[in-house]
Amino acid sequence: MIKPYLSISLLATALLVGCGGEEAQQEACDVSPTISVYNAATEETLYQEKSVCLEEDATVLDALKATGLDLEVTGSGDMSYVTAIEGIEEKSEGQSSGWVFAFNGAPGDEGAGAKEVESTDVIQWRFEEDAIAFFE
Repeated sequence: MIKPYLSISLLATALLVGCGGEEAQQEACDVSPTISVYNAATEETLYQEKSVCLEEDATVLDALKATGLDLEVTGSGDMSYVTAIEGIEEKSEGQSSGWVFAFNGAPGDEGAGAKEVESTDVIQWRFEEDAIAFFE
């Protein structure tokens, strides 16, 4: 027969080991900016605002990729250009429509593949019927 204090001790040990295993499996984030994706033409949120887990030196484009949404991107690195998100393509709502991003409340001032992010950053990708006006 197991003594009551011994079974409690074994249970506590098992719980501690179990918790340690879960912590070891959690992904460590170098940076975790907040991101959302919104279609202003239809007023539809495609990705609710939340933090994503990224490596150091990650970019706005890396943050978008971390959402798991279906993306179409041309070019690479600093010259990457997002042409579609979730099947919503640039110019699908007129010649000036397309994807843009706001970075900490202001229009992005660099390409998505060049703009590095920090944990305190807030990124909002937007599909605009007049993408040019977004920057004015």
